[in-house]
Amino acid sequence: MWSMVFNRYSFYAQEAGVAMGRTLGRNGLRAPTLKMVADEANMGISTLHQRFGGKRNMVPLAAAGYSGIFWTRVARRVNAHGWGGFLPTDADDVFFLRAWLSVEELARFDDELGDAVRQVWRDLRLWLGSSIGRELTDYESGGLVIVLRGLWDSLCSADPIDADLAQQLWSAAYDALTDDRAGEASAGDDLLGDLAA
Repeated sequence: MWSMVFNRYSFYAQEAGVAMGRTLGRNGLRAPTLKMVADEANMGISTLHQRFGGKRNMVPLAAAGYSGIFWTRVARRVNAHGWGGFLPTDADDVFFLRAWLSVEELARFDDELGDAVRQVWRDLRLWLGSSIGRELTDYESGGLVIVLRGLWDSLCSADPIDADLAQQLWSAAYDALTDDRAGEASAGDDLLGDLAA
């Protein structure tokens, strides 16, 4: 079993990240105001200004703080339940996932935040390969990311996909990649057998 670990961010970035995650989870993509985040974090707007220098600086740092919280939560599920842990298992997981998807959407309009989100997905591609037990090609890891993002989006949509169906689809992706590896090994064994004969 492999283990996923994520960097920790500063306490203030994590605190603002939790508040931003809650705000995005509840309110969707309406960009959180400093007042909304301050209220959610039980701190004053002036404290946020002091710590981050305003909303423009707060959003990427708070998103990075939330990213660490979200991905640590995913890592715990994966470490406890294996491959299926990449998908949410209860209403709390879906809430955190909705907030993460909102962070990703905000990243479309903020280059600095976009760079941070892209780095997280690059790291995740390596962890996906670790969970399969081999280095994945760009095609394989890219395909897994597309499937995972699609399942996440479908689980959080207004008409969500059935959670069991999502798990079956995600398991099929895993099985296809592990079967490919077994197929490659047996094909190699057959070739060696043919050469020995």
